[in-house]
Amino acid sequence: MNQTDERGQQAPKQAIPPSMKRYFWRIAIFMIAYMAILIGGLSLKNSANPPEGIFAYALAILTALPICGVFWAVFRLLVEMEDEYQRFLVAKQIMIATAVTLCAATIWQFLNVYDLAQEGPQWLGVLWLVMFGIAGGIVRWRA
Repeated sequence: MNQTDERGQQAPKQAIPPSMKRYFWRIAIFMIAYMAILIGGLSLKNSANPPEGIFAYALAILTALPICGVFWAVFRLLVEMEDEYQRFLVAKQIMIATAVTLCAATIWQFLNVYDLAQEGPQWLGVLWLVMFGIAGGIVRWRA
């Protein structure tokens, strides 16, 4: 839907800031690398001769590195943003995602302390990324 001003003229489209363009490219590159490494790594793991020992550890760490790159891209965006208000909203988004993730880990830890849960939480990085996405909507809705 096109926006118009009070004279009925179409409002100019706002350009995507350069920091957001770089962020999108970084995320795309890291996610493509993650998918390629994950698919290749799981294929190796499920093959007739799966990697063992140090090679299995290296494969696991290699699979995690692009996700670490996504975290770096998010924090790099925060550094590169020129609009202070938008930077503030992203900072709030990061804090909400971090708080929810830490709360989930803490609750699970105490469930474990009281012998109510056996294993620790897994996929905390994924939980953080999901919460980062959800928090973006919440922060902008409440802005």
